[in-house]
Amino acid sequence: MASRYGFDEAKIARFRKEGRGQGAGPDYKPWLTVADVPSRGRAQRMPGFLTKRIHHLLSDLERNAFLIFDSSEGVTDIREQFPMDADETLAIAEDAGIRHPVDATSRVPLVQTTDFLLDLYRDGGGVTVARAVKPASELGKPRVVEKLEIERRYWTSRGVDWGIVTERELPPVLLANLELLRSSRDIDQLMQPHEGYFQARMHILDAELDRTPCATLRELVQDMDARLGMEAGSTLLLVHHLLATKAWRTDLMRPITDALPISAIRREPAVSAGRASG
Repeated sequence: MASRYGFDEAKIARFRKEGRGQGAGPDYKPWLTVADVPSRGRAQRMPGFLTKRIHHLLSDLERNAFLIFDSSEGVTDIREQFPMDADETLAIAEDAGIRHPVDATSRVPLVQTTDFLLDLYRDGGGVTVARAVKPASELGKPRVVEKLEIERRYWTSRGVDWGIVTERELPPVLLANLELLRSSRDIDQLMQPHEGYFQARMHILDAELDRTPCATLRELVQDMDARLGMEAGSTLLLVHHLLATKAWRTDLMRPITDALPISAIRREPAVSAGRASG
């Protein structure tokens, strides 16, 4: 094989034997990983809080879409780089008069992938949807449109809702908030003076939510840091953790800044009680 990134029949067979594109939840293996595509500095691995596994995201846009999927209510599984059956995509391409993607060197038909296959809980039951993630500027390119048409027909024939996600469907404020909160999602590994320290202070902080509705986030965290003798920024970390784990809720379409009024934050009773009890 001329390139480590190329595909021939043997490599495709090996991927299938490895279980690529199979499994669910923490056991799913994407067809393509970041090691299988040429690096342009944009592919990256990211832990999924929903699936409890590492996800392989091949562009900044895929990463941004993943951030939203991973935090969305109702999403129960996320499978990225999901392979479509090559025999079926070849038949679709022939029927549509579209040239099927092939490896540039071996000329072997490539296994096409869908960027995200999502399992959702909706209206009391489970449903699967497929999403292609593409920059809006790419949608005017004929070859891109052809490959997307193969993908669209493939999923439509299976009765699976298929759609395209561009940067226009990914609100910048929401993404900024998710980025801000993500690093505070898991605080179990952070050093604390003694076991249960963070839990005890989150219990106190939770009570303050009702007592200081007129305060801003800046005023709350500064007051709590001083009152509890905590290092500056510690209370803000706990606020971000409570929001990231959805023990507290706020409108994520509104910037989470120091000026955010405490009245804009509400408690999630069931989760909050669990957090407070440790």
